[in-house]
Amino acid sequence: MHNYHRYIPYILIIIATSLYIFTLDTGLRTDELMGGDLITHQYAQVQGRPSNAPGYPLYTMLGWVWFRVGRLFLSWLFNPIQILSFYSTLWGLASLWILYHLLMRPEVTNKNWGIAILLTSFYGVTYFFWYYSVTTEQYTSAIFQTLLIVWLAFEWEQNPSNKILLMMAFMCGTMLANMITTLFILPPLFYLIFSKRPRILTDIKLVMQAIIFGLFPTISYAYIYIRGLQHPEWRGEGEWTNVTEWFFQFITIQQGQDELTLGLTLENIITHEFPSIMAHELTLPVLLGGIIGLGMFGRRKAIFFYGTLFIYMAFVVAYRFGNWFQVILPMYPLIVLGFGKSITYYKHFTCDSWLMSTRQERFLKTFLVLTMKTLSLLLIMLVSYRFIISLPQANQHYLPQDTALEPGWAIITDISKAGMGNETITISPEFQEWLALQYLLEIWDVDILLELHEPNTPAEFITRQAIIAQTHQINLESIHPQAIGREVIHLKHERNIIASELAILSGNMLNFGGMIYLIDYEVYDGGELITMSWLAPNLILTDYTMSVRLWQHGQPIEAWSGLLIQDHRPVWNMYPTNYWHANEIVKDSYTFTLPPHAQPDQIQIVIYHVTEDGFENLDAHFLNIDF
Repeated sequence: MHNYHRYIPYILIIIATSLYIFTLDTGLRTDELMGGDLITHQYAQVQGRPSNAPGYPLYTMLGWVWFRVGRLFLSWLFNPIQILSFYSTLWGLASLWILYHLLMRPEVTNKNWGIAILLTSFYGVTYFFWYYSVTTEQYTSAIFQTLLIVWLAFEWEQNPSNKILLMMAFMCGTMLANMITTLFILPPLFYLIFSKRPRILTDIKLVMQAIIFGLFPTISYAYIYIRGLQHPEWRGEGEWTNVTEWFFQFITIQQGQDELTLGLTLENIITHEFPSIMAHELTLPVLLGGIIGLGMFGRRKAIFFYGTLFIYMAFVVAYRFGNWFQVILPMYPLIVLGFGKSITYYKHFTCDSWLMSTRQERFLKTFLVLTMKTLSLLLIMLVSYRFIISLPQANQHYLPQDTALEPGWAIITDISKAGMGNETITISPEFQEWLALQYLLEIWDVDILLELHEPNTPAEFITRQAIIAQTHQINLESIHPQAIGREVIHLKHERNIIASELAILSGNMLNFGGMIYLIDYEVYDGGELITMSWLAPNLILTDYTMSVRLWQHGQPIEAWSGLLIQDHRPVWNMYPTNYWHANEIVKDSYTFTLPPHAQPDQIQIVIYHVTEDGFENLDAHFLNIDF
């Protein structure tokens, strides 16, 4: 196996990639679409706009590039949400790669690849890391940066060269241009450097080079300024006299400062969620063993690690009602490193310094082998346990609650079925529909000519949900609504007038009391959508309701909520019959949710109106249908 263990990290990455792809985020919940970091990062990466404060310029700029590369090469496999989420996966995989090589270092596990692979796998299936590796958040990039700093610090300990020092300075600069909380590792890192080279500040040339290397990545903040200048609508809510004022307020994260809550009571600091979540995530053996193991690296490294953990915990206390888990995520791999150190620390106690007989030496070696096998078995059990517990929570693949885009898709389907997808139309939807359509047009890049108006603003088309929520009145003397599919209503200014009254008498139409005629109908999706075209030869003074009912084998179809019946006044209650004009054709729609295995073969249509005593039917007919 010695000749092949070099390939093990590659196998680990392949397995992790497969796991994350099969659990990759594929959709959005309604609350996610309405706002928050996740949707903000998606729009930022697609449009090249600043993300939430302070903008995360490096992460967003690289994400903008990745989205276009991903759409070019992966659109056959992934939808846009998966492509955006896989950007986090790439950072997560890079983090696992660094973690494995850190664990393999002589000062950690003494190149024990078995322990290194098991601990890397364990961290890879912890809930927080797994979840943020398959969704569009920036936290895995922060984990990667933190682990890379630790790796460079270990390298510098062995070889304190100026080259490695400048690399660390550059990495700190990338942290400053990404997630600021990653810089919490900086004071302990300074201690590690100064305690080894106390006179390093006297090297003015090196200090100036380090400052230049550290500040170079912050040039990326010019991107935030330029995009804010180009698009004032992206600046958010607030009043600023100029773009410079907005820029400096934006990058100082005023909102984050307001969320800091120093002086919390003990009751608010220690909750059912924290700090118990750390033991739940890492398991108690790894948490305690990891914290103890960090002290086994020697005094200087122990201060480096414990100092970092102390700052992390202080931030959690001060930010209990904000994004406190920002620092939990990079804290976990440090504890995993400590655990790797603790379970292999006994190997430092060799028999070289003891006076032992050959028999005693053989016994010690046998004991060490058995101990390692036992530890490996326990780690396999921990990895399996963590995987089983995390999978249901971390799996974001086609979740039933990911329904946020469905209202937008329903509208686009209506427009496409009606054959209007080749001409630009304006539509004013309800707020949730507006969010969904905006997402589909901007991020999904749906190929449809649609001009989206904000809710409650005039447009050529409206949705039936928007009718309920709208504040302005529609004048039915000048507007003649027509239903287009399940959701869309066309607010036509011209009436659909039949060419000749003879067509009524000669056509194969259903006659309802000589007052209303059904002149055409279409059945879609096995009966889930039925469109009907109505006509009245003369003016109607009564407000009639159309009742459409699905039958099968001579019986009405029954679903869990009752009989499959839909009653409404024409055009989703928007265009009552007493507003119709003579010889006007009115298109309407009726939708149903069919129970499993239902195949309706008849449609019953009843037209009635409400009276003081109840209901009075105008007429009723059956239509035989063949799907």
